[in-house]
Amino acid sequence: MGAALGLAGSAHAVSYTVAGITVSSSDAGFSQQTANTFYFPTGAGITTFTFSDGRGFTLTSDEQWGSSPSENIAGIPAAGNVINAIAGVGFLSTITLRDALSGAILVSDGYNNLNGSISAPALSLSYLNGTLTAYAVGDVQQINADGSFSYFFQDAPILIGNYLLFFAGPLAADTQASLQLTGQRLRSVFDTAINSTNFANMNTYDCDVFGENGWCVSGGVRYTNVNSPDSETTSAVLVAGYRISPQFRIGGFLDQGLNHDMPAGINMHNKIPLLGMFGVWNQNADELGWQVKLANAYQVKDVDITREVVGTSEAGTGSADLTTESYVGVASYTLMYGEQTLIRPYLALRYTKIEQEGYTETGVTTPLTFAPLTDRSTTALLGVKLEQALTPQTTLKASLGIEHDLDRDVDTYSATGVSGLTSESFSNNLDKTRPVAALGVDYAVSRTQVVTADLFYQQQPFESTGSTTFYLNYTVGF
Repeated sequence: MGAALGLAGSAHAVSYTVAGITVSSSDAGFSQQTANTFYFPTGAGITTFTFSDGRGFTLTSDEQWGSSPSENIAGIPAAGNVINAIAGVGFLSTITLRDALSGAILVSDGYNNLNGSISAPALSLSYLNGTLTAYAVGDVQQINADGSFSYFFQDAPILIGNYLLFFAGPLAADTQASLQLTGQRLRSVFDTAINSTNFANMNTYDCDVFGENGWCVSGGVRYTNVNSPDSETTSAVLVAGYRISPQFRIGGFLDQGLNHDMPAGINMHNKIPLLGMFGVWNQNADELGWQVKLANAYQVKDVDITREVVGTSEAGTGSADLTTESYVGVASYTLMYGEQTLIRPYLALRYTKIEQEGYTETGVTTPLTFAPLTDRSTTALLGVKLEQALTPQTTLKASLGIEHDLDRDVDTYSATGVSGLTSESFSNNLDKTRPVAALGVDYAVSRTQVVTADLFYQQQPFESTGSTTFYLNYTVGF
């Protein structure tokens, strides 16, 4: 039901809502006659009509003759924001329309001056996108039960004027609810960034199949699904490595997003692809014994955000850069169990910073300005990786681990622009300890060509969200 708004100082005792239009008045004689018609006060009584967006106007008639309620009647047809009215009797009656919120007079004149005829006052008022359009209409016989006119003689309507109604602005409670919904969906953006960098640094963005010249190149595709809220991303991946010595190798990777399927109101675009470098030292040339790996990742996405509409809130739209950077150090020890199994316990430390810049909305009457939003975390990871040779060409891989946030600092989701807004927590139900698991297979086409498929599951920090990643790649050494 739309709020019944009127002139300052007017207390509306009764109001009704029909087809999204609220009709209200505290004056004697106001009543609802049918589902679509109303008797409004005779003489100089005030009747307020309020539309669903909160804007409205008042109608008064200082009528020349007559005092019957049936001579002061409004009809609201079921379709469209249209109000039909017979405002008393007498072509010299003064018709006044005021803005219900500001009190400003929109028009006030004798009806014969408004339409140039001697007909009794009859008005048709329509509303669209904040503008009230007022017409004087022909010789009206009555307003029917469905709100429509019946005429003695129907002439072409005469335009009285177009009037922009005052906008009171969105309510704080509705805007706050809008922020809550949008903030929940925005978490999927941060989850996606966390998943991408963690997967790149901790799992398969590596290249260790070398040819005679000490080079390794890998190309593949990555698909990631994050739930609650759901999002999907697909990327093309290129990894290159170089063996400096039997114990030391370096490399880098590029992960270019191809598709981003995000929750409603969220769109992501590539700005700088996910880039990274890594360096690996092995105690022995056969990679048994100790191994130390250092890696980083960096990415910038452009995020378009359209706020969810709740009640009087607006669908404000803004765009902000989302920057992700991550640094990882991993120490592991590889040992041989039997002749076909490798076991590699590992311990890692990761620092990640994800920052969305602040922005101001556009395209709305009351834009909000959002503060920057940053998630910083320092995380320890502990787990074990296994490799089992199934055939001379095929190796089964599996890993299981746990990660724990040693420190996490997440900003609140906050905006200004509507009085009474408060900050929203961006880290409700934060899971500090989370499982990670992977399963994969390598198939050696030759000594220097390997096809790999990996399936990776990771628990996300926000609201017990899980993510699944599938990575398929082809590696060549030369």
